[in-house]
Amino acid sequence: MGRTRSAALDGARRVLGEVGLRKATMSEVAVRGGLAKATLYNHFRTKDDLVSGLLGAEVADLGADCRDLAAGDLAVALTRAADGVAGHVVLAGLRGVEPAALLGATSPGAGARWDLIRDEVSLILGAAGRSDEPEPVDLVCRWLASHVISPGTSDSRAAQARMIAWALPMAVRMTSFAEPSA
Repeated sequence: MGRTRSAALDGARRVLGEVGLRKATMSEVAVRGGLAKATLYNHFRTKDDLVSGLLGAEVADLGADCRDLAAGDLAVALTRAADGVAGHVVLAGLRGVEPAALLGATSPGAGARWDLIRDEVSLILGAAGRSDEPEPVDLVCRWLASHVISPGTSDSRAAQARMIAWALPMAVRMTSFAEPSA
């Protein structure tokens, strides 16, 4: 079952990166994943389910990698996360074939997809011994989301990650001072 799901997600990754969300079909995903169409539908009933499954798997993998790095150096972990977003095959493909489809991924909002990303960012900050309060988590989410449309360079992502890692403890202290005492 795990291999079949992995094949489906691999097919989705390829198709979405090449033709975008609108033109992607479940039939093409099945072909590219080496699966029968019925097998794909056993795992993912709709294209939206497939996209959610792919996002969940990708975010979990990148989050685990970044949590390991964050324990040693938050800036390295944030750089890895930003590089993962900037160079992700589906996002890079969509920038070329269907950039409008990326707009929803550029501004954190409500919903299960953003909750998943916020949860991973919270775990990464926690692994680094930093606050996992909503403000720092949202700051990092918004910064990562900026790389969806405008990935910048590897050097710029690393420099920004160092600044954010340095500033997060200060930002947490500043928000606690700004709140009125009871």
